[in-house]
Amino acid sequence: MLNSLNLRALLRCNGVRSPLDHCLAGQNVAFRTIRRLESSCVTLKNSFKCYNLDTGPSLEVVLSRDDALTMYIQMVEGRRFETIAGNYYKQRLIRGFCHLYSGQEAVAVGMRARLRKQDTVITAYRCHVWSYMMGVSLYEMMSELLGFRSGCSRGKGGSMHLYCDNFYGGNGIVGAQVPVGAGVALAHSYRDDGGVCISLYGDGAANQGQVFEAFNMAKLWCLPAIFVCENNQYGMGTKADRSSAMTDYYKRGQYIPGLWVDGNQVLAVRTATQFALDYALEHGPIVLEMNTYRYVGHSMSDPGISYRSREEVQKARETNDPINTFREQILDLDLTCEEELKELDVKIKKHVDEECKKALEGKEVELQELYADVSAKNLEPKIRGVSGYNLEHIKLAEVCFGKPKKTPASEINDVPVGDAMMAAKAKENMEKAAKDKTVGKDGKPEEEGKSGKEGKPGKDVKPGQEVKPGQEVKAVKEVKPGKDVKPGQEVKPGKEVKPGQEVKPGKDVKPGKDVKPGQEVKAAKQVTTQKDVKPEKEVKAKKDVPTTDVKKNEASSMAGKPPPVTNTKPKDDPKKPPSKDGNPVGKAPAGPVPNTKNPNPKQK
Repeated sequence: MLNSLNLRALLRCNGVRSPLDHCLAGQNVAFRTIRRLESSCVTLKNSFKCYNLDTGPSLEVVLSRDDALTMYIQMVEGRRFETIAGNYYKQRLIRGFCHLYSGQEAVAVGMRARLRKQDTVITAYRCHVWSYMMGVSLYEMMSELLGFRSGCSRGKGGSMHLYCDNFYGGNGIVGAQVPVGAGVALAHSYRDDGGVCISLYGDGAANQGQVFEAFNMAKLWCLPAIFVCENNQYGMGTKADRSSAMTDYYKRGQYIPGLWVDGNQVLAVRTATQFALDYALEHGPIVLEMNTYRYVGHSMSDPGISYRSREEVQKARETNDPINTFREQILDLDLTCEEELKELDVKIKKHVDEECKKALEGKEVELQELYADVSAKNLEPKIRGVSGYNLEHIKLAEVCFGKPKKTPASEINDVPVGDAMMAAKAKENMEKAAKDKTVGKDGKPEEEGKSGKEGKPGKDVKPGQEVKPGQEVKAVKEVKPGKDVKPGQEVKPGKEVKPGQEVKPGKDVKPGKDVKPGQEVKAAKQVTTQKDVKPEKEVKAKKDVPTTDVKKNEASSMAGKPPPVTNTKPKDDPKKPPSKDGNPVGKAPAGPVPNTKNPNPKQK
């Protein structure tokens, strides 16, 4: 803490003179004017205690005039708001639970002065001033306490459930916010956004088992977390030394370093917060104990004097009040004057009173909003398990802004999301796999209509040009009559095919391998033209038969199905003498298989 002697000595070093200082020069008396400082340096004393820390926060603090006035205004606004909230509660305008923060303003204001935009905060149910510091306006905050729709939680949260960006409440369960804060710190670590989560709890929650579980996980994972125990000396109506075997709460982390801070000095709190932020980002979690005092009872139902005397409360107000202490500091540092502070006090009082009075004009939410947004994704039209009521699922956005209009079909992009996206992805992969299924290394096609390498679609193929596997062929050019495929002749990809000749898929043949009589040959692609094609004749390939005897089947050609090749030579039976035509006795010579679809094909 900074004493008045040190302040006067510091002012002299900075060249600032007191209004009483003057010098006489002969008969002329010249009064020195005070030069208003834009910033000043303060030395903190008896403000910190370290546990398992090599170094602690700096004791030399630089305070600017703007920062001084800002923090003073915020503390006075918070104190005035809590006073009005207590009065409204006594008038029965505020119902339910209401926990006031009077006497602890330096903790919230000092810590908020060093938080960055990516940092997050979660606290207990004594959260009014913290909500204001994190961005909830006085009007929204009072409307929420009154239960009106203009509140930050639409009037459905009340005093203990205030929220805004980067502020996770406001939690009514003792100590439950600490493990949630560890989870928020884990999110910062996972996203790598450079943020730190501050989890605040009271001395009454310091003995909760879930607090130590959060400590353990935060240390194991080296989370960017600051655990802050706001020790206001009483857990509800029980003094700290009666409820805790060890009241040094900053040492409770054991394997986590700790720091004790004078929570009634806003500059000490601000300096400790900056130190804790730097430590958490580099080394992991740290535990802070803010030693402070609350002037009111645990809640509005607690008068606060049944377990402590009025003299104790009055002494704390006179000696360690955070607002009065800081007021004296900035006056001694010559950052402002008494008249300016009095003007600020009047403006602050008027502003807070107007905002709170304006909130009294609000209205409660409609009845249907009380059961809105029961489920994030409504899968059923009715709410189950409500006896005596027929409640339908509704969305709060529809209540506030109406049901959304249908988007015109021309503006809708068919983009699958969620499960539909996964199904579309799987279907796309299956189609791609089916298309990419290639011919094996031995030249055997795996399935009809599938190829290995994708050819360029629509590329013309000239007669005699080799067709690569999978290449799409456009029959735009006529194929000149070529040579018949004779038994034993090698068939290679790109071999000229006689117009109208069809090759039926049969036994797989490797490129360049001999084709035996009667063996069916599968081609990579069927090439046909409309010129010089005689569909009424059937193509046969038989050994010792001239090419002029090849027949073409009209029905098979018209139907698009190749006729079976039936010129397979049967094996000789060694036990039976061969006939004159080379067939065993009693066996009919192999001939063409009758066409079932066209029983009377034209034959030569």
